[in-house]
Amino acid sequence: MNLLKALAAVSSMTLISRILGFARDAIVARVFGAGLATDAFFVAFKLPNMLRRIFAEGAFSQAFVPILGEYKHKRSEEETRDFVAKVSGALGAVLLLVTALGMLAAPLILWISAPGFYRDPAKAALTIDLLRITFPYIFFISLSSLA
Repeated sequence: MNLLKALAAVSSMTLISRILGFARDAIVARVFGAGLATDAFFVAFKLPNMLRRIFAEGAFSQAFVPILGEYKHKRSEEETRDFVAKVSGALGAVLLLVTALGMLAAPLILWISAPGFYRDPAKAALTIDLLRITFPYIFFISLSSLA
């Protein structure tokens, strides 16, 4: 019965999340419409959001959580703390590098992901600026997920 209860809780929260996401998109479309700023925001947020799925919610979590559970059950508290400290440091360093590279390579990222934006210099410049603003999100959200 606990499995059914947990499944219902996760499913209902996922449904609420999807409904709120739809409402957010509807409000953005209604308030901002389809324009230069909206296009720039969605393109700029696409890559950081994908990297969030990898670092914060995806492969990292699927690999880290089982190993952490094994450490907690089979090793001392000191060894577990040491493991978490080493993983946190390594993840932080990788995230810092990815964030810095993303911010520096924003024009190249835009050229690869949305080359048509370069036809409009204002749209390209805004998207590059937004990419540089949104890239630190990966660093902070991934470390928050680890915590």
